[in-house]
Amino acid sequence: MIEEALKAPLRIRILLALWEYGEINATELAHILGTNYAQLATHLKDLINYGLVEERRVGRVRLVKVRKDDVVISLIKALIVANEKIKQNQKILNKTNS
Repeated sequence: MIEEALKAPLRIRILLALWEYGEINATELAHILGTNYAQLATHLKDLINYGLVEERRVGRVRLVKVRKDDVVISLIKALIVANEKIKQNQKILNKTNS
């Protein structure tokens, strides 16, 4: 099930951005991530269905945030650690190949 929830790189980027920014307007999130709203909305729908993200509407504004659940928070913290480790490894590889 987790592989389905995180199968698209954009979904991981969404989770990491929501962790960093907190509750945010979905249109702003699309802009931050450099994607279009339709693509973002598709992945948000899946993340909401998997219970990783929550949304609320204020008028026409769609606000989204990470679901405050111990398992979801642990998952995102693990993604952050993994992302940082991969960045470090890439830097080492780039220096080695230069």
